[in-house]
Amino acid sequence: MQALVVRTYGTPASFAIEDLPIPEPGPGQLQIKVAAASLNPADLLMTAGTVREMVPLDFPFVPGTDVAGTVTKLGPGTDGFEVGEEVFGFGAPPSFASGVGIPAVTSGALAEYATFQAGPYLAKRPPKLSATTAAALPSTGMTGLAVLGRGQFRPGETVLVIGAPVGIGSVVVPLLARQCTVLATATAPDGNYVRSLGAADVIDYRESDPIEEVRRRHPEGVDAVVNLALTGEAVLAATTALRPGGRLLSTTPGTPTHPAVTTVMGTTDLHPGTMDALTAHVLDGTLPEPEIRTYLLSDAVRAYEDLAEGHTRGKLVVIVDAEPGPCG
Repeated sequence: MQALVVRTYGTPASFAIEDLPIPEPGPGQLQIKVAAASLNPADLLMTAGTVREMVPLDFPFVPGTDVAGTVTKLGPGTDGFEVGEEVFGFGAPPSFASGVGIPAVTSGALAEYATFQAGPYLAKRPPKLSATTAAALPSTGMTGLAVLGRGQFRPGETVLVIGAPVGIGSVVVPLLARQCTVLATATAPDGNYVRSLGAADVIDYRESDPIEEVRRRHPEGVDAVVNLALTGEAVLAATTALRPGGRLLSTTPGTPTHPAVTTVMGTTDLHPGTMDALTAHVLDGTLPEPEIRTYLLSDAVRAYEDLAEGHTRGKLVVIVDAEPGPCG
């Protein structure tokens, strides 16, 4: 099969499309013929070696955690799925899955075939949910719903979302906007996109310091901040936009410790039914489909280069066109 292969820590320029054996599902696993797979910033952190102490990779490594495809084979003792079913969901490299204690392992979604662990991180894909949209949902959707659950947002609150155009923002902003007033940071070109998601006001962070601008517009402070972009000390600076007793929820790696800050990881905040809840939100229109840029598997290296160069709006999805493979 064709797969995107990483053979050493480095930049996407070192990635290559290669032939690899089709992975066989182990106990409790599914083999999936991949229809589409989406990219995430965490893929680049892992392949660059930035988080190698927490997530050491075994090479050759196939990136990709978010998938949509067709079940082609079941491993021993795998329940809840059947060959031929359309599915979508999330899986992590074995080192990550064992490190954080989640039952979600994959051989890598950027390939014609991949294995994934059966369980709450996978769900059946209904016909009305396209494979492309389904592949864009898992990581961003799990994290977005985790932010909403941990934030305990109340009707009428004012919430600042930092980095709103990114994939997680396409989940957080529209669902938050149903009950809260959402302020968002974005560049001018992304302003209309963020407003279409439900943001009531947009601050162009290239034109002014967004935290100072929030304090100018809301001298009493906002009720909550959702950080999807800042890292390190910049996260702590964002707490100064909070009213007394306010809270900040952050999804970025290495978020500093602070009494007002809660770090959120969708993979560890998963609840049964999360994937089905995401599907329901998309199908009933409460969650608009994210803006998606697509690539073929043959262009997967370029897709990761675009991600590394600062793509910030919506999701990048690789469409995989595999020949029919073995079933049963």
